[in-house]
Amino acid sequence: MAALRVPLRAILATPRAAGPRLLLPLHAHLLVSGRLAASPAALTSLVSLYARAAAPALHRHVAPLLLDRPSPPPLPCFNAGLSLPHPLALAVFRGLRHAYSPDAFSFPPLVSSAPSPPHLLALHALALRCGLAHDLFCASAMLRSCLRFGLADHARRLFGELPRRDVVVWNAMVNGFARLGCFGHAVECFRMMREDGEVEISSFTVTGILSVCTATADLGHGAAVHGLVVKSAFDQEVSVCNALVDLYGKCHKVDDAAMVFEGMADIVKDLFSWNSMLSALHYSADHAGTMKLFSRMRRVAVWPDAVTVAAVLPACAQTAALQVGREVHGYIVTSGLACHGALDSFACNALVDMYAKSGALDEARRIFDRMQQRDVASWNIMIDGYASHGHGKEALELFCQMTEVERLLPDEITLLGALSACSHSGLVEEGKNFLKRMKEEFSLEPQLEHYACVTDMLGRAGRLEEARKVVEDAGDVGVGAWRTYLAACRMHGDKERAQEAARMLMTTEQSESGGWVLLANTYGWEGNFDELEEVRGEMKRRGVQKAAPGCSWVEVGGDDRGSGAVMHAFVSGDRGHPEADMIYEMLHALISWMRDCSHLSNTTPLYSVEHS
Repeated sequence: MAALRVPLRAILATPRAAGPRLLLPLHAHLLVSGRLAASPAALTSLVSLYARAAAPALHRHVAPLLLDRPSPPPLPCFNAGLSLPHPLALAVFRGLRHAYSPDAFSFPPLVSSAPSPPHLLALHALALRCGLAHDLFCASAMLRSCLRFGLADHARRLFGELPRRDVVVWNAMVNGFARLGCFGHAVECFRMMREDGEVEISSFTVTGILSVCTATADLGHGAAVHGLVVKSAFDQEVSVCNALVDLYGKCHKVDDAAMVFEGMADIVKDLFSWNSMLSALHYSADHAGTMKLFSRMRRVAVWPDAVTVAAVLPACAQTAALQVGREVHGYIVTSGLACHGALDSFACNALVDMYAKSGALDEARRIFDRMQQRDVASWNIMIDGYASHGHGKEALELFCQMTEVERLLPDEITLLGALSACSHSGLVEEGKNFLKRMKEEFSLEPQLEHYACVTDMLGRAGRLEEARKVVEDAGDVGVGAWRTYLAACRMHGDKERAQEAARMLMTTEQSESGGWVLLANTYGWEGNFDELEEVRGEMKRRGVQKAAPGCSWVEVGGDDRGSGAVMHAFVSGDRGHPEADMIYEMLHALISWMRDCSHLSNTTPLYSVEHS
């Protein structure tokens, strides 16, 4: 009976936590003490607890409390029982109508739990007969349910019939249209609400319209709403700030998202705040920033969820941060996210991708094999992981299992992974066959990446004439494959073919900065400095800018469990690292050693146009 020492008010504050071990003794106590018969308030509270309990077995106690009595209990007792699941609530509602006329509090719970449009429309007709359809409390519930079922015209008609409207009714329209995907109608309702002038917006209004701006990537209107947020003093509410971070993040305005996020005190940030900022960094491919924010999140003891995992794991994959990725995986296991089904296929794919890109193929395969649901993306990740690390046989076996055993149709990414496996493993004939099957068997049109991959495969094997024919057969789709062919010619020291490929690159208007740089390096490699200067001049005339240098990440330190590791980022030509002198000294020593061992061709320049 220790449970009876818990005040009834405290139990009502968390009705979902009231299980059989608490409710049944409480019911017995109220019954024996006589309070259940003497106090309508106690009866109403008990019915409410039973109706909203998480355990379905407790719901059967509601009907006897209301219907098996000498005289009917007060109307509020019946209304409390209407929070039951819809079939049970209808039985209570029938008992209510035998004793009373429904009031404005009778219809909203029934309307909210209506399982289908016919049920909802029948309730609306009954509310009209009772003269309650235009009551604001009833109308707001009806509007939300209409839009939940996609009855937009019905909702607009009911909304137009209302003699007056409060902020709850307006919010039902704005948020309902937003969830329905009718973004134009949501914006129109928001504009009408602002023009009405009699109703002040609420934070729920703001989050609704910001979700519309986010979904439509409407940064202009979103920034205007941000101004309204500051003016209306909603910028201190967590839900509004989270919506703003989400808006700016999905519009790739990471600095603005960070400004809003940092404006919130750590003590008021909830899990959604951290997830919104992590997602913002993830959308903008700021992998280092994602890792830093995740470390900060752990320091303030905010527990991640499946959304956090789905944002952090791709950053681990792109930076090959294997130790941090293992920590995230460990959390997934110990927290029970995977066991309770909270980890969706996207997060599972991200976990496999992280291990595969980090070179831990055995761990990636174990997770892949244990996945209950594998989509095409799951197979693509695993095939590409094997292909990238030179395990062509395993990649092709997995491709056969996917197409012949699982009967899944591959897509362009699957075929690219299979072709990459053939290229990295020297399986030339298999690769040529895949390109043929792509068109004839799978009805997929090869793109530039597929032609470039086959060209690279043939080039690695020294079959330059066949590689040239593939590029020519590709036509306009494979124009960029001339770069791959040029690299193959350089690798095999075929200057004549390299010059031909360079001329073809010169004539293609689609050649990007990488092609121009490779072309300039080719002339420098051959010692044709006049042509080199001509290429540089043409680059300036066309306004071609060299792409930003690539970035590499290296984890250093840490124990066997992955803790204590430090991530270092390196950019080509950058000397910002505190140990840059030592690093470059070691680099020059390695280059000298490679040259002495004849691993580096004497004709290959150490410093190309990219460093000039």
